[in-house]
Formats: sequence, structure tokens, C-alpha cells
Amino acid sequence: MSTVEKAFLKSIADKKGDDDAHKDLADDLDLPPVPQKKHDPNQLSSSRRSIANIDQPERFTKAELTARRLIYSTMSDQKTLNHYRNLRTRLLSTTKKENFVTMVTPVVPDKEAMLVSANLAATFALDEAKTSMLIEANIDDPGLNSTFDMSGKQGLIDYLESDELDSGTVLHKSGIARLGVVPSGTVRENAAEYFTSDKMQSLIHELVNRYPDRFPIINAPSILESAEARILAELCDQVILVVPYGGCSEEQILKASVLIGAEKLSGLVLNNF
Repeated sequence: MSTVEKAFLKSIADKKGDDDAHKDLADDLDLPPVPQKKHDPNQLSSSRRSIANIDQPERFTKAELTARRLIYSTMSDQKTLNHYRNLRTRLLSTTKKENFVTMVTPVVPDKEAMLVSANLAATFALDEAKTSMLIEANIDDPGLNSTFDMSGKQGLIDYLESDELDSGTVLHKSGIARLGVVPSGTVRENAAEYFTSDKMQSLIHELVNRYPDRFPIINAPSILESAEARILAELCDQVILVVPYGGCSEEQILKASVLIGAEKLSGLVLNNF
């Protein structure tokens, strides 16, 4: 087991606080299925009916999803799909909250990391009793804008600097059922100033409290190189750390893990493996 794996195990073991934590977590590295929380069947049925009535956008075709490297339920690469499903299960099993905000951040700048954000959001949307929202907070390199054809549309920064726009104005249909996208919006310098605003905190609070079936996913820049990512980590409930295969050192991974903190670090995703 590498130094990084040991450190990651220890950080979560400290959070779990039981004697068998290391044994349990050794298996967790392979993201096995975890028993899901029990729900009232009547409540689930009502939820599904309500969400089914949401106006659905014109959807991407399977060919378009494949070209964008986005997952879908009948895709041929079921192994990748199951990895994301297991990651979703892990997130759901590590909190008692009805819903929560998850941030995805790479250790170092990595253009591929936004696909982890996009596909995690798409995985939550596969559940007919849930909706998800994808927020592009990587202002300097907003890859999600092009993936979902959002370039030029009003988004997060427009909302944060305006006294007139509401959150619904900057939430756009994605082409995937039950998944909405908030693009980055107009590029501005010093985005960190916007992320420390009361309006940003109010937005996060609204996202998780107004719709209990909604799971917001924030696509953030590198946790090591971006003040914005470190600010956003404070506002989120859980953080997924993306490790580009061969693209960073163990020391960088450990430093990134410390910046996030054991209580919020919910998983490492090895990308481009």
C-alpha cells in the first residue's frame, strides 16, 4: 500500500473512529457497493411522480453523449458506469443529510477533471427520484460550458454580481433528464471575491434546502493552485479529489488532502488511468 493510500485510509479512519476502520476502508478503495439507506416506498413513489412531471429538455442522443464522454444507463462501458454508481453510493452513505453539496477538484490543473464532475452529476440524475445540478466554478477554464453547449449563456458570475438575477435565470437545461447546469457566466478577474460573498453562501443554502431531491455538484479548479477552490470547499459538504494519473506527486496529493480536511474528503478518483 502506498503512502498516499495509507494517509487516505488514516484520514477517514480518524473520521469513522472505530477499531476496524482500516479493514473496512481497505475494501473501500475499490469502491464496492455499500448498503443504501432505507426510504419510505410511498415517499419514493411520490418523489418519482413529481420529478417525472418536470419539463424535460430536448435530450442528447446516445451518439452525442458518447462524443461528449458522458455516461448513460445503456452505454457499452458498464464498468465505468458502475464506478460512478459506486461513487454516488459512497457519497450517499457517508452523510445523514437528505441531500448535500459535493465539490470535485483536481490536485493540479487537469482539463479532464470536469468529466468527473459531469458524470457524477449525470449519475445522480439516473435515479428517477433525484435531480442534480452541475455548477461550473472553474472560472478560468470552464470546460463544462463547451461540453453542455453553454458558452455565452448567463451563469454563476452573472448571478453573483447582479441584484436582479435569481438562481432560476442562470440554471439551464442540460440535454440530460433531471440534470440542470449553471455555466460559469461572464469571465471576471478575482472570482474569489465573489465566492466569499453572502450571495454565494445564500445560493448554496438555497440549493440544498429548497429542493430536498436535488444534489448539486460543483466543478472547481485545482485545490492546490486556486484560492477559489479552497473557499468553495468550506461551503460544501463533501469533496472528491481527482488525481491525474502520473500528473502529480504523492506529496501534492497529501497536501491537497490536508487542505480539504478529513471530515470533507470523501474519495479519491484516479483519472486518465
